[in-house]
Amino acid sequence: MIRLRDYQQNLLASVQIALTSEQARVLMQLPTGGGKTVIAGALLKKWLMGRRKAVWLTHRKELATQTCELLTDANIAARVNVHWNPGDDAPARRSCVTILMAQTVGHRTARMSVWRKYGSEDLMIIDEAHHATAVGWTRAMRHWPGRILGMTATPWRLSKKEGFDHLFSALLCGLQVADLQSGGYLCDAQVLMPPQERIICSGAVDRTGEYTDAGIELANQDRRDVMTAGALKFWQEHAQGRQTIVYAVSIAHAHNLAAVFRKAGMPAAVMLGETKDKERARLIASFKNGTLKVLVNVAVATEGFDLPDASCVVITRPTMSLTLYLQMVGRGLRPKKDSGNCLILDLAANSVLHGLPEDYHEWALEPRDAQQGAGDVLSVWCDQCGTVSPAVSHNCRCCDAPFGKDCNRCGRWRAWKRWRMETQCGAAHELVCDLCHRDAHIEAHLPITEQLEALAELEDKEPEMPFLNHVEPDDDLDNRFLELLKEMLEEILLESTAPDEYCQYELDKAIDEREAQLADESSLEILFENHIAALPADQRPQNNPQKYRMFPDWEDNLRSELDGWKDESAQLELERGPFNKGWIFESARDRVVDLLGRAAQAVALLPDGYEP
Repeated sequence: MIRLRDYQQNLLASVQIALTSEQARVLMQLPTGGGKTVIAGALLKKWLMGRRKAVWLTHRKELATQTCELLTDANIAARVNVHWNPGDDAPARRSCVTILMAQTVGHRTARMSVWRKYGSEDLMIIDEAHHATAVGWTRAMRHWPGRILGMTATPWRLSKKEGFDHLFSALLCGLQVADLQSGGYLCDAQVLMPPQERIICSGAVDRTGEYTDAGIELANQDRRDVMTAGALKFWQEHAQGRQTIVYAVSIAHAHNLAAVFRKAGMPAAVMLGETKDKERARLIASFKNGTLKVLVNVAVATEGFDLPDASCVVITRPTMSLTLYLQMVGRGLRPKKDSGNCLILDLAANSVLHGLPEDYHEWALEPRDAQQGAGDVLSVWCDQCGTVSPAVSHNCRCCDAPFGKDCNRCGRWRAWKRWRMETQCGAAHELVCDLCHRDAHIEAHLPITEQLEALAELEDKEPEMPFLNHVEPDDDLDNRFLELLKEMLEEILLESTAPDEYCQYELDKAIDEREAQLADESSLEILFENHIAALPADQRPQNNPQKYRMFPDWEDNLRSELDGWKDESAQLELERGPFNKGWIFESARDRVVDLLGRAAQAVALLPDGYEP
């Protein structure tokens, strides 16, 4: 019998209500370790009554096996690794959940509809649903006739232009990590970072904006000890003897790390996606009974992976992805038998970019705002003990070392960076912060330097035209102005680039537009309808089934054309090198400034004698 905690029961009730409507598309969020699978099991227990059917999509074979075992232990009929021949419908059994690999479903739905054995009362559960924007997953959801429940700890995409609102109509969020920690459902975490000179550097990024494996290794090629011996040293300093999961950058890096730990006398092994099931089971058993102290992986132990005895997580991989970061740190937050905490050894300074595991997150289905969190300081590092604390902390959460002090003049607490000027004038007022510095100079009969004058002007300066803050925005005017700017940029680009350069620009523009269309279900449907309408009358489908069968081939043609564009663009760039985008932008900016000056002169807004 499945026993739910209060917060799980509340979230289950909300999910059940949301799934009452036909074609319901619901996304459920709960932090790693919060029990999403348990909630889904309780939902299935009732849903499968009345001979209804269910499908569970996952993207890793170890998660498929693990899920099947959990559901079976809860007396829920489940089967995995079922025989499914290409060209056949997806397997189905009444009062049973069929666990399928999402990649397989994506391939099969590219050629045909595979859900003919399922109806409107059946349920699809998508595990790790932050992957659902992938083409195959999206296609499987679009063709599914029943209800859908997606589950994820992080409804967040690296691309700020991409969200989940085109896939799901409702987002139901559970408790935050801090709430689960305070209730004893997750353990506390202490994040430690080494000094700057021992931090693993990032490197080049791919089209998605994520650091590449090769880019990370290239950025650290002259300091390899930082990625291997440095990781071991930091672990020995802070986590010696703890059961540890290590996240490596690449397969080669994983093997190098394991070798370094073994050379130091620590039992260590590597577990990869291609590790055989029997060997994987042996490694997990050895890790759980303590004979294996360090388990190194690349991306296996991130999503849905249950290693309850891990009391230390070592992260050697820099990442721009909040999802990946929270999945990695979440592996160590399961409650410990000794009620201890989990050490997060952040050798790549990911906590500087993403914050601490217990930070509050406001999740949404819509794409992230391009400026969301820009410039925010999320954490502060203690140079005494290496612990990372929230940015608002006045003292280190571990050793209580101060991160600043109170100003002797204004009485306000100021971070150490606000005291950077005090050494320039001796001890006459060393307990005065930078905002009080100029006044203190006057009282101490010390000279007022240019630096202090600039600071005073910055603090005292009034806006020259305060009434501008009250101008009502005109979105229509802004949009028209933006379109004019885009036209001007394209003209300058055409004037300043060679034919090959402009050809690559047009290719890249077409690639971006096509990828956006393929990622947007509604846009894709409109394109398909336009394609059908443009066909000669004798080639148009006579009914919906014919039309339905045409869609996969048409979509494949779009993707083939996209691949051809990408190859052509890559070849052009290889032969010629990237064009100077910075120069083009500077040229456009100069032209805009000149136009603004001439316009201001025309309406008498410039001072007399001023030449734009």
